[in-house]
Amino acid sequence: MTDTWLAFDIGTTGTKAALIGPDGRTLRSAYRSHHTLSAEGGVVEQLAEHWWEAVLEAAQELNAAEAEAIALTGQMQDLILVNAQGEPTHPVVLYSDTRARDEANEINARIGADRLRQLTGNEQGASSLLAKLLWLSRHEPQALAHSAHLLVGAADFVAHKLTGIPVADTTTASTTGLLDINTRAWLGRDLLSTLGLEHIYPQLPPVRAGGSLVGTLRPECAAQLGLREGIPVYHGPGDAGATTLGVGSGEPGNVYAYLGTSGWVAFTSTRQADPATGVFTLAHPHPARYITVAPLLTAGGNLDWVYELFGADDLTSLIDEALSREPTSLIYLPYLNGERSPFSDPLARAAFIGLNARHSRADLCRAVLEGVIYAYRHALETLVEEPVARLTLTGGGTRSSGWCQLFADVTLTSIAVAEDAEHVGVRGAVLAAQVASARVADYAPPGFFPVAASLQPGETQRAHYERQYGLFRAAYPALKPIFAGMQTASHH
Repeated sequence: MTDTWLAFDIGTTGTKAALIGPDGRTLRSAYRSHHTLSAEGGVVEQLAEHWWEAVLEAAQELNAAEAEAIALTGQMQDLILVNAQGEPTHPVVLYSDTRARDEANEINARIGADRLRQLTGNEQGASSLLAKLLWLSRHEPQALAHSAHLLVGAADFVAHKLTGIPVADTTTASTTGLLDINTRAWLGRDLLSTLGLEHIYPQLPPVRAGGSLVGTLRPECAAQLGLREGIPVYHGPGDAGATTLGVGSGEPGNVYAYLGTSGWVAFTSTRQADPATGVFTLAHPHPARYITVAPLLTAGGNLDWVYELFGADDLTSLIDEALSREPTSLIYLPYLNGERSPFSDPLARAAFIGLNARHSRADLCRAVLEGVIYAYRHALETLVEEPVARLTLTGGGTRSSGWCQLFADVTLTSIAVAEDAEHVGVRGAVLAAQVASARVADYAPPGFFPVAASLQPGETQRAHYERQYGLFRAAYPALKPIFAGMQTASHH
């Protein structure tokens, strides 16, 4: 029985390393940030070498010699090219890179958007690896020619470094546009040859369910990390999958909301979602399950914006001031950067509706806090048909207990706030490995998901929030043509 795990989460902003006990408790953790390179035309890249440096530094800081196994998770939907030794041969093209817009349109036209949706379970746009590979084959063909392996997530790269074995997890692979969601195998060579990409087929790594054993730790890496050589290395599901497991939603029916700069509502399902609703379907480590995710482009980012606009001693005091006010009839649409779910509209924008001369800074902030939750409620109703008995909250936004209570009030749902929210991803990677290696029977071991607070919806403002939510739902359809017109005007 493995007692102590060393888990890594190689995220977009940085790498987290944590020592995790068998019960999912965080013993120690360390963090190193990453640098992102952005350029004109939608270019967003990172250097995989930086990920590796971050892994080494974080592990050394932890002094994790007692670790008996390694579990990995990280950012998904990246295009990572390495040579046979696992050394990068090109900068990592990040999931958020959109330079392949033309290629995405061409692929949807040539293969058929509907056919691609049926095969992959999701809409395929410029962030899809299929589009990025076509872009690369045209603009930098030598990059593909000089690589031995094409990896699709940050954890793949680290797993290859640690063990010398290339592998991808099904959850991450299901975000790329290259995986058949029904068979959980890469799309056929014939489909790739339609696009002139059949030569990449041999570079694709084997796909395994998240949590699978990759291999054992190589001696030279063990020395660098300060660990025993030969300990097992497990490849957990990609970050959205690991978060879903780590927050206690790995079994069907438990819904959770992630409150970060962006956000999402997700749960484990036995069937795929309808891509037309903007809901994404990811492969669950369990072969007969899916993780359905309704993403919100800007969640807590709305609060950061208001905070920068109005200033305050700190964000917490701004939130507290706003929540000390009675709610008003003001409505806020939180679409600062467009929206992805439950409708997909890159032209949608944020708006205050119903301002009058008596509204104060605190009233506006309160409307923002409420508006973000209305958007979560809208996404939740799109994701799950029947009312949810309990919603678990995780992510940085849970630091405000007042905002969590407002979540209960506005969604009319019992709220459980996850404890140790910043480590749910690494915990989920460990849990996936424990299930895959049969140390744990299922994705809901008792005591693995501590709750920091349980909140019930209040009654006093219920009628008010119900009325406001109805108006919130009516606002975007009414403003949609105006948002579209504003974008056209700004281009002239």
